[in-house]
Amino acid sequence: LTKIRQSLVESAAQLKVCVEKMTEDSRQSVTQLRAEVSTYQARLEESERLALRDCLTGLDNRRKVEQEIHSRIQQGRAFTVMLLDLNKFKPINDQLGHAAGDAVLKQFSTELKTIFRNTDIVGRWGGDEFLVVLDCGLSQAQAQVGRIREWVFGEYSVQAGETSRKVRVEAAIGVAPWKQGEAMEDLLKRVDEAMYKDKRR
Repeated sequence: LTKIRQSLVESAAQLKVCVEKMTEDSRQSVTQLRAEVSTYQARLEESERLALRDCLTGLDNRRKVEQEIHSRIQQGRAFTVMLLDLNKFKPINDQLGHAAGDAVLKQFSTELKTIFRNTDIVGRWGGDEFLVVLDCGLSQAQAQVGRIREWVFGEYSVQAGETSRKVRVEAAIGVAPWKQGEAMEDLLKRVDEAMYKDKRR
């Protein structure tokens, strides 16, 4: 009986050690799994962020801008869109090279971004076109047009081969406020027409 009792005590002690080791191993595994999940989550968020960015200018890309417009329409929020198309951009690429053209786009993007509030959406629409979503009415948006002409337009310095060149940068600007019940496609068509009207002028 004594030997059986002693054997049971030893077995119980060994079992306790085993259980404690399994518990510790499980705790470490859970901690490791949590760390890995956290890493994957951070990578996923970074990938999603990059997927909505224009890789050249760092502005929001067309997909992100369309998402923001759609969201405002769904919520019935008042907003205005502004479309900018650089004037005479092709000659910069043709005469000074695409690197100089890219430099102009990056500088213009930086200057344009500084004019607007953090809540406004400033995006590259494609090529040398930019689209801004402003949480305001038409009159405030038109006031911003004046600021752009004064502070964003002007001479930019770009590197063309071994030399630095000055280029004049301006854009045609169209502005259109969203009308209640209007589809995104119709709004974008109106702002596009407004921009081309300004370009012809």
